[in-house]
Amino acid sequence: MALISIILGLLLDRTFRHLHDLRDMTWFEFYAQAIQRVTGKRVPPLQFIVILALPVLLLLGVQILLQDLLFNLPAFIFGIIVFIYCLGPACLSTDIEAYIHARTLGDDDEALHYAGTITDTAASTSPDQQTSDVTRAILYVANERIFATIFWFVIFGPFGCMLYRLISELSKQIEYDDLAEFSMFIHAIMAWVPARMLAAGYALTGNFDGAYHAYKDRAYTSDLSQGNNEVLVSTGLGAMRNLEMKSELAGVYAAQALVMRSVIVWIGMLAVMTLGGIFN
Repeated sequence: MALISIILGLLLDRTFRHLHDLRDMTWFEFYAQAIQRVTGKRVPPLQFIVILALPVLLLLGVQILLQDLLFNLPAFIFGIIVFIYCLGPACLSTDIEAYIHARTLGDDDEALHYAGTITDTAASTSPDQQTSDVTRAILYVANERIFATIFWFVIFGPFGCMLYRLISELSKQIEYDDLAEFSMFIHAIMAWVPARMLAAGYALTGNFDGAYHAYKDRAYTSDLSQGNNEVLVSTGLGAMRNLEMKSELAGVYAAQALVMRSVIVWIGMLAVMTLGGIFN
């Protein structure tokens, strides 16, 4: 069921772009802020647990109640809905294509907008630097937007991917420094394994030797979140080594293709494990 849910979820996300508008996490932001106002200043781990307890337990309760009901059809539909909701917040391929389209037309303002959307920072106005930043960002945001969601969905079902997404959202509430910092740490821990699995996918579907040496020679950091990104960027760029860059956007195209191949490889491995009875 998990395999079919993931494949259908990714196809629906790619086909029906208006679904992205339904991924509104404003409700969680207001909810988290309300809980923080009620509880006042508490140690971050306690606030973290109190905020997440209600939504994730409700979701887990629904997930358990739907098991074995009507041949698991309601659970299957519920899983697809939650999985699609937890992707993104927007389709990475759609953002990349919009960026490429804007650069091709010479629309600098539109390109700057989509570059910022992909990198999640203020993008450079220099075309060469902007393209380089977007290429690097694609390699690490693919884990946040796609692969980590798939990983936790496979491990714990809808509960797993929703937990990951809510922790990710909580880590962005920078007005609450201590809580955001703690949430960012937990988020980095949850992203650690998926990041290395995706990096392995880059190596398997690209220049393996280049990816391996780039992984060994990468810059090390004590920041766990930055370390995850560095693994993905270094390995990804290494896997893209020796490619012919015939245009200024060649790196963007190559990074997008590398991400897609890596995700497909891991879905193929999930299919094999499903047929082998390891996952259902």
